[in-house]
Amino acid sequence: MTAPIKIYGPSFSTFVRSVMMACELKGLAYEVTTEVNGEEVGFHTAGHKAIHPFTKFPVLLTDQGPIAETVAILHYLENAYGGTPLYPTDAFAQAQVEQWSGISGIYVDFKIVRKVLLEFIFPQGEDGSVRMDKVEAALPGVEHGLAVVADQLAEQPYLCGNEITAADLILIPIIDYIEKAEVGNPRVAKHANLLAYIEKIRAEAFAKDILG
Repeated sequence: MTAPIKIYGPSFSTFVRSVMMACELKGLAYEVTTEVNGEEVGFHTAGHKAIHPFTKFPVLLTDQGPIAETVAILHYLENAYGGTPLYPTDAFAQAQVEQWSGISGIYVDFKIVRKVLLEFIFPQGEDGSVRMDKVEAALPGVEHGLAVVADQLAEQPYLCGNEITAADLILIPIIDYIEKAEVGNPRVAKHANLLAYIEKIRAEAFAKDILG
């Protein structure tokens, strides 16, 4: 039996979830772990820095060594294991997947996850309170990020066409989190196609257990 793929990081991380969904799509056994070479390695420690110079996650732990950064990991899974493709073969279409992977993983993530969601998960205010002034100031950015991806999904079921790709895997956990966090102020629901997109994904076998 092939040993499960080891993904270093917390399972609540959006990018860790992207890799988990890639494994599910490809039918690969995997394990989300905080162990490296059989030893517990805390986040943001020297041991973590040894496998990612900026102590981020996920990191894929392979027999040849660690692979850091989500896009690199998704490419590795594609090239090493095959299965359900995450990238098209056409050069232009592949560039579109790369483009939307970057837009989702850098700009949309920054506006939604870094500026808003993390403030609720790890509050930085006095006595551990949420800095609502920071959240309110960031909300126009959330709405902009949602509008960008909603526009891209206006005439197609997935970010880059009729098939799910790596770009969707990066976007999906972000939209899932922000939609669930918006009780009473449904910004995602303002974009009917975006809400339909995430609801459809949540019902898919590769995502339903991960997104919960």
